[in-house]
Amino acid sequence: MKNRYNSTLWIYFAFIVFGIMLVTAFIMTFIVYLLFQMGLLNQHNRNPLAPIIFLLFISVIIGTSISLFVAKKILKPITNFSNATDEVAKGNFDIEINESSPIKEIRDLSKNFNIMVHELSSIETLRNDFIVNVSHEFKTPIATIEGYATLLQGNSLSDDEYKEYTQMIIHSARQLNTLSGNILSLSKLENQELIMEKDLYRLDEQIRHAVLMLESEWSLKDIDFQIDLVKTEFCGNEGLLLQVWLNLIGNAIKFTANGGTIYISLSKENSSIVFTIADTGIGIDNEIINHIFDKFYQGDTTRKTEGNGLGLALVKRIIDLSEGNITVSSCLDKGTTFCVNLPFTI
Repeated sequence: MKNRYNSTLWIYFAFIVFGIMLVTAFIMTFIVYLLFQMGLLNQHNRNPLAPIIFLLFISVIIGTSISLFVAKKILKPITNFSNATDEVAKGNFDIEINESSPIKEIRDLSKNFNIMVHELSSIETLRNDFIVNVSHEFKTPIATIEGYATLLQGNSLSDDEYKEYTQMIIHSARQLNTLSGNILSLSKLENQELIMEKDLYRLDEQIRHAVLMLESEWSLKDIDFQIDLVKTEFCGNEGLLLQVWLNLIGNAIKFTANGGTIYISLSKENSSIVFTIADTGIGIDNEIINHIFDKFYQGDTTRKTEGNGLGLALVKRIIDLSEGNITVSSCLDKGTTFCVNLPFTI
């Protein structure tokens, strides 16, 4: 592909040089004809070198002028490209290069440059949003810890108040630990293209274990679990997949009202392992579903519910690395269903 593009560009410039020579020769022929007509050039001329030197001088001027004009036209896109890169280097990602050049290579270069600038702009926006969101997520529990630690310095605290304040400090510290852990995990997984550490293990047993690990949360809300798991052996990263189940089950518990029901199933369909979790919770709006796997995106803009908007982004990345896919469907006030498809062998 590269050789073909180079050959095309070479031929283009060869035609330009040929065109310059052809135009110069035509102009010189016309000048010679005029000189003959005017009698300035003839075989009896006593000083034959003078007309030749004059013609050479005219040829140089004409050829140089045409070359400068053509070179300016050819180099203009490169000059524009140089100026545009300077703007990008200064942090201006709103720059855009005209893609209407007659030269295919320059058109491709301009198009790729515009795509690159657009991607850089998206990355810069994402980076700024990331900083803002991380700052906010860290600020809230830190402020809580500071506030309740200050209250603990009081001398007239009852035992109940002391216990409440210390519990809030512990809870906020756990939030910070979870947030930092999720950020580190997501950062590591985003720079990872393959899961190298894989083991063969019982996927159904792992899901049961995840439900038991969250018993302290669902037992307080008196949530009923309807579980149907077929015996399934799976080859994958056990630690990463456990995070998937804990996140999905934890979210279902969080958004399901007291006395609600959560349905969990694991089955084999064609060449896939299908995990489904459905709850009878508050549901998700369609607009939120479109962004549900985005980092730091939270449907509850009031932030009354716990969470930092990283859990589902982490789930999506782990499923992608496992060569599977995850889908979500929901109905407001009726519940939400997540469906995970994993290949039998990965």
